[in-house]
Amino acid sequence: MAAHVVFVHGMWSTPLVWNAWRAHFEHAGFTTEALTLPGHGVDEPDHALHGVGLADCVASVEQHIAQMEEPPVLIGHSLGGLITQQVAARRPLAAAVLVCSAAPAPIFPQRPAMLPQLIRHFLPWQSWRKSFRLSRHEAGYLLFNAMDRDSGDALFDDMKAESGRIAWETAYGLLNWRGTNRVNRSAITCPLLALAGMQDHIIPLGVSRRMARWYGKQLDYREYPQHAHWMLDAEAGWEDRAEEACQWIRRHAGSARKSPA
Repeated sequence: MAAHVVFVHGMWSTPLVWNAWRAHFEHAGFTTEALTLPGHGVDEPDHALHGVGLADCVASVEQHIAQMEEPPVLIGHSLGGLITQQVAARRPLAAAVLVCSAAPAPIFPQRPAMLPQLIRHFLPWQSWRKSFRLSRHEAGYLLFNAMDRDSGDALFDDMKAESGRIAWETAYGLLNWRGTNRVNRSAITCPLLALAGMQDHIIPLGVSRRMARWYGKQLDYREYPQHAHWMLDAEAGWEDRAEEACQWIRRHAGSARKSPA
């Protein structure tokens, strides 16, 4: 019987971003669900994100999984990838797939390619207490740069605001002194797969490669020259990535390694 698959969305998103992957996985025989992170409901107002932190999101996913009879497969995109790593270090999983994943500390995630479209959101005093939205231009550059403009515009229309606190917590590596962006990699026993886009502007390739080196042989890392950040549906070839993840899960789910003594 195929493992149950739980999808975790990223920043500025709702669970609906996973619709294409869910349909692909269900056609392949998996059961699926996509979780809603705190404050990220389709109809929730922007102010619902005020003060929401990374720990709130991790706790929400962890609590949901704790109620399951069998460990699921967890698949996370962007911020959801970092959350997936943190949950994998705390709960047994059948497997974990990281799609264009945000990196944990000690990796410093900022690179010159991303700063021109993000820096203004970090400048206002106490921006971490509020929520913020990307402009259409910023989203096109950071998230939707490997698709046609009409597809990017359609995705932009469905975007959410994001918590300033989450942005601050994920943007500064070890400078996040609370450590809410850290992952105890030695506690992760499930198989790990990471898919990275070589054209990604918000999770630049150097960050993904640094994360791969940090995990070493513990992580099956793959990168793709035709992809950027949105290999969820609108980028050409997303079906191949979804199928690749399906096949990898069939081969590896449940093959937990032993934790170091």
